[in-house]
Amino acid sequence: MTELVFLKGKQPVTTSLIVAEKFEKLHKDVLEKIRFLSAEISADVPIEGFSPKFIASTYKDVEGRVQPLYLLNRDAFTELVGNLNGRNARVWKRKYHEKILAERQSAEWQEIRSETKRGYKTLSAAVHELYEFAVAHGCKASEKVFYINFAKLLNKTLGIGAGTRDELAAWQLYEVEKLQFIARTVIAGLLAQAT
Repeated sequence: MTELVFLKGKQPVTTSLIVAEKFEKLHKDVLEKIRFLSAEISADVPIEGFSPKFIASTYKDVEGRVQPLYLLNRDAFTELVGNLNGRNARVWKRKYHEKILAERQSAEWQEIRSETKRGYKTLSAAVHELYEFAVAHGCKASEKVFYINFAKLLNKTLGIGAGTRDELAAWQLYEVEKLQFIARTVIAGLLAQAT
């Protein structure tokens, strides 16, 4: 039996074909639902930190014919399954929410979340130093505006919304801390070169 989710690069993804199999739906119906959702999502106002991606692709069926399919990132999968009906969809939704709650209670998740909070405080101190340097060189923005713009840039780079870090999986929190470390290192390097 095929796993529901697999890694492509470092991103967990699935396919429309796997979703159809797991949720006992016809693939053509899943494709139709994805096309509808894609059109609906592209017409919606984007929600910060939520970025469903349905990537058109193909596969060869058992007879060697090229057939359409979609790759789905986590947000696309969540959006699609949230719009599916039936027993399997309800069971998956319950298991998904239970898994998220269980992961947040794990020691690993708690540890990496604490680490990202400490890292963010250190990054905030580095941004403060950068702000002081900018003011000394003519920056007219308030520290709050300077900091908010930096935080927005960081969150946009991470692909997450403000205030959503407690909703992230452990692997995502590891990525957050890596980027925070890089940002701290870059700021320290810039300030060292400038003085």
